[in-house]
Parts: sequence; structure tokens; C-alpha cells
Amino acid sequence: MVTNATAAAGASYETATVSVNGVRTHYVEAGREHDRTLLLVHSGEFGAAAAFSWEHAIERLAEHYHVLAPDLIGYGHTEKLFSFEDQFDLRVSHVGDFLETLCVEEAYAVGNSLGGGDLLSVLSEDAPLEWPVTKAVSVSGGGGPPEGFRDILTEFEGSREGMADILDVLYHRDWWDEAYLDRRVEMARVPGQWQNTAAIRFDAPFEQDRTFRRSNDYANIDVPTMVIAGAEDVLKSVETMREVHDGVAAGAAPTRFEVVEDVGHCAQTERPDRFVDLVLEFFEG
Repeated sequence: MVTNATAAAGASYETATVSVNGVRTHYVEAGREHDRTLLLVHSGEFGAAAAFSWEHAIERLAEHYHVLAPDLIGYGHTEKLFSFEDQFDLRVSHVGDFLETLCVEEAYAVGNSLGGGDLLSVLSEDAPLEWPVTKAVSVSGGGGPPEGFRDILTEFEGSREGMADILDVLYHRDWWDEAYLDRRVEMARVPGQWQNTAAIRFDAPFEQDRTFRRSNDYANIDVPTMVIAGAEDVLKSVETMREVHDGVAAGAAPTRFEVVEDVGHCAQTERPDRFVDLVLEFFEG
């Protein structure tokens, strides 16, 4: 395992690389002194990585939890692998193996966008769950691909202008600066990152008899679950996220639905204090 001290956006944390069943896996870690683990699962746009999704909230979260935020397979500095048979299964199994490698037997979990959808789908499966999650929060995640996401997949060519367009879709407020934009472009150009993200768009031009692992039977979720929507989210509207919540609420799990004002697709980035307040209230209430 290789570990490095890192500082970003006013937050202190460590990054490390570990082999997970032979897959080089990069992750963010903070709050090691705490017994309870919090798994953070990032979004899935071009240039996505754990640090970008969580760097604004991780410092406060690490005051309460042992935070683990892996770069998903194909993203960030984790190895670039893609399964054209079932990429969801590859991502999910990799995260499950990551938790097992780090000896995590139980965790709370928060996911944003792709990460939130993956989290809810994992919780929809029959026990025992591959991710040992006991409470969950989905931020603008679930209910299928976001509106306009396919356009992003087909149009981004790796330029600063293209990344600025993606950020304009993700965020409601114009808070990011040129330095942040440069960081996002640099990550999007990590060898294999663009190819892994772009591959999601490929559909065969003929019918295929395929069975995918993903389940969206949210009524099957039986752990306490909160769904957070961004009031100005153009990718996942408040109405869409309310439907996701109602699907979970149709089952036996205790649920909560919250709308964060003045944010788009990433409440934890645009209003991190409000986001952390909600998470702590839900997990500890």
C-alpha cells in the first residue's frame, strides 16, 4: 500500500493505493481514529474521481467517521478496466472487494449521481448484500440515466471548453475557478479515463440476449435510506428524485426526502455544510 498526505479545498486527508484482487485501486481516507466506517461513492462524468465529489465535505465527515472514498474502477487513478458484458457488476464487485480488502465489515454509505444509483441498486438486491451497508444516502442518484447524460458522453472531446460545459450542467452556482477547471481537465486526460467513460454510450446495432445484474427494485431496500435532491438540478429533477424516494418508501425501510436549495447535481459540493448537517442528522438521529 502506498500512502500520501494531501490537502485540497481546505480539507486534510490521505490518499492511498491498494491492490484489490490484482486491480490497482486509489482511494481517499480520513478519520482513521473512528470505529464506524463511512463509504463515499463518487459520480460518473468525464474526469470524475473520489476527491472531486467529496473534498468539500470530507473534513467534517471525518470528525465523526472513518471515511473511505475509492476511485471506482475506470475512474480517477484506479486501474482502467471496462466490462462490455456488465460494467455495473464490475464496479459493484470491485467496491465490495475493496471493502473486504480493508477489512470493513459494516458501513454507512453515501453516493452521488452514478454512485448514488449504484448504492440504491446494491441495496435493492437480496441479502446478504455485497456492500455491508446499514444506512444509506443517495444524492441525485437513482432512477436510471440522467437527462442529457448521453449528450455529454458523445460531445466531450477533452478540451477545457468541453469540461466547462460539463461543470455548467453539474453545478447551479458559478463557484469554480480556472484552477479547478484545470484539475478536472487533467483528470479527464489520465490515460484510459476518457475511454472508460465514453464506452458507456456504446450500444450494439442489433438485438442481444443479455441479462444485467442491476436491480432497481427499490421497495426491496430494508436499510434506512435518505434521498437528497438539488432544487436546481437539470440532470435529476426534484420530481425524479421524489419518485426514487417513493420507490424506496414503498418497502419497509425508514426513509427521508430532502431538497437542498440553490444547488444542482452535487449538493455536497455546492453546499457542503448543509449536506453534512443532513447526513449527520440522518445517520445519528
